[in-house]
Amino acid sequence: IYHDPYLCFVLCRTIAIVKNMPIVLTYLDIAGIAEPIRLALTIGEIPFEDRRVSYAQISELRAAGKLPSGQVPTLEIDGVLYGQSAALLRWAGRKAGLYPDDLQLSIDGAEGVVADIKAALSPQWYKNALSRNPATGDTVPGAALSLDQQRAVEQALNEDILPARFAQLESLLASSGGPYVCGTVLTIADLSIYVLAKGLLSGVGAESDYCQGVTPTVLDNAPQVRALAAAVAEHPRVAAWNKAARV
Repeated sequence: IYHDPYLCFVLCRTIAIVKNMPIVLTYLDIAGIAEPIRLALTIGEIPFEDRRVSYAQISELRAAGKLPSGQVPTLEIDGVLYGQSAALLRWAGRKAGLYPDDLQLSIDGAEGVVADIKAALSPQWYKNALSRNPATGDTVPGAALSLDQQRAVEQALNEDILPARFAQLESLLASSGGPYVCGTVLTIADLSIYVLAKGLLSGVGAESDYCQGVTPTVLDNAPQVRALAAAVAEHPRVAAWNKAARV
């Protein structure tokens, strides 16, 4: 069939259309776990559509089979949908020059600490021992935390777990010489830490608006983490993104 001029034309045109499809990032209208991906694409000057959806729209996407992992964020690249925020961030980082091979272990180590922090925050976010059911998006009723358990989780996060995790990031930054995880080289790990620290420090009253019940004091003994966040915020493309007040 490839000797048929018309079919060859159609095939070539189809390939060209697919390759020119915009990258589409789908997530809630919050910073959350998609913000490092947005920032990586922005810093790398990689055009993308920043699609913001509601919880109701997420349910519709899930029902239509358009969430590969049953959750957001997703990235649509050349018409193919991909899930899992960590994988999407690494892809965006490679495209943007923010995930170099020679620094991968250092970057992944810091990303691992951030992942541990998010895992620790999960019961505080959901008031549940488990995260959402990926098939339905619902929390598990039988795993809901009692009020006493919720108070115990909140106290442990504020007094022990989060300060200890941020102390680990402090050690990494002390070893690198800062201001970033890999010294003077900005990477996706810095974007992840920046979004996390910014969220926890943007408190409303005595609490962070990133995770209700967690106080900004968890970063009191993490001056280098705060300095990293300030350095990332001063990056011209990050500053321009923030100035647009998308979130």
